[in-house]
Amino acid sequence: MKKLVFPIIASTLLAAHFSRVQNDWLALACLISPLIFLVKRQWILMIYQSYLAVGGIVWIVRTVELVRIRQSEGQPWLRLAVILMAVSVFTFLSVLALRDKKIQARYEQKLSDAGRKPSWPSNAAFLLTAVLLSIIHIKISPPVLLLERFFPGAGPVEIALLAFYAGWVTEIMLTIKRSAKIRALIWSLFSGVFFAQFILGLSGLNKFMMTGKLHLPIPAMIIAGPVFRGSGFFMLILFLSTTLIAGTAWCSHLCYIGAWDNVFSKNTHRPSSLPRWSKAARIGILLSIVIAAIVFRIMGMNPATAAVIAILYGITGVGIMVFISRKKGIMTHCTVYCPIGLLANLIGKLNPFRIRFTDNCDGCGACQPYCRYNALTKTDIQQRTPGLSCTLCGDCLPGCPKQALRYKLFDFSAKNARNIFLITIISLHAVFLGVARL
Repeated sequence: MKKLVFPIIASTLLAAHFSRVQNDWLALACLISPLIFLVKRQWILMIYQSYLAVGGIVWIVRTVELVRIRQSEGQPWLRLAVILMAVSVFTFLSVLALRDKKIQARYEQKLSDAGRKPSWPSNAAFLLTAVLLSIIHIKISPPVLLLERFFPGAGPVEIALLAFYAGWVTEIMLTIKRSAKIRALIWSLFSGVFFAQFILGLSGLNKFMMTGKLHLPIPAMIIAGPVFRGSGFFMLILFLSTTLIAGTAWCSHLCYIGAWDNVFSKNTHRPSSLPRWSKAARIGILLSIVIAAIVFRIMGMNPATAAVIAILYGITGVGIMVFISRKKGIMTHCTVYCPIGLLANLIGKLNPFRIRFTDNCDGCGACQPYCRYNALTKTDIQQRTPGLSCTLCGDCLPGCPKQALRYKLFDFSAKNARNIFLITIISLHAVFLGVARL
């Protein structure tokens, strides 16, 4: 474990560099980054190796910059170049220190072979989250990340924290028996953060609003709003793009209000099926929302009046959660009343992720109580195909005693298909947690 001293020194040198260029937030992040070694996981070592590799590149870039400055000013530069390149080499060699067998063994989880979790999904979720948030941070102005808004220069710190969170959640979700509970918790966390920022924005703290303007947090407005206004397609484009990436899982992980319906539906232990006409009702509600928005626009309705109607629609949806979802044990708001839910179900079919029955299924119906989306009715189980309203939540997987339900992605194994799904959806969840505001 003595070899950990080398990456700690390398990180301290990076902190000194960022402090010298007056990036105090990055300096602080580098200085405290060795605390991550307290988390005994192999994927932590992989992340730190990536961090040190980037640090080595930072030193090379800084060397080139300073040498050019010295040369342009006619000052000696050779000794400077040798020193900084030596620091760069030291930083790269510190990566090898983390490859030491004793360190690797210390950070390997003490689990049986059957319970051993691969480290690559957590590492992939960390890196994917960091890359996506970095692109958003660099490309979008004004800043989207909250830390950057309140403390200029602190954006990378928030990116690192959210990326670590994504890796940590991915590791926990790899255990199928715990995944349903964890999904509900992180989904509720996202909804809580979203609406906390909304309330703070309403109170006058405009930095908590993405644009500084009020937009109603009602999913139906994602489509009705642009149709009525004839502009403001950002939320619709965001919804469509993330649905293509995450599939129908948008409704079980990324919807800011669906978490409420999930909580109310869990009040009843065993869900009951929705009536057959509910499927036709979904289509009717979607068409009604679009037609109403078009009619209101043609009529030249005052936006304030339209907003009141939208608020009443949203309040009715909450009432459905409280009085119907709570009683039936089915997420009635999400599977019948919400037009965006139907759009996600339909557009999500363009995504390759699926949940499928295997040949082990004997039709026992043990999985049915675990589904709150009305996607495992008796008919669905008999046909060995989850219904249209399936949102890839995966809550049904631990409910099958024969493990006859699995994630499917092309020709990947069931395990890898689920791992790739978790990496994708948890990374998007972490990104939404950082940037999803009105």
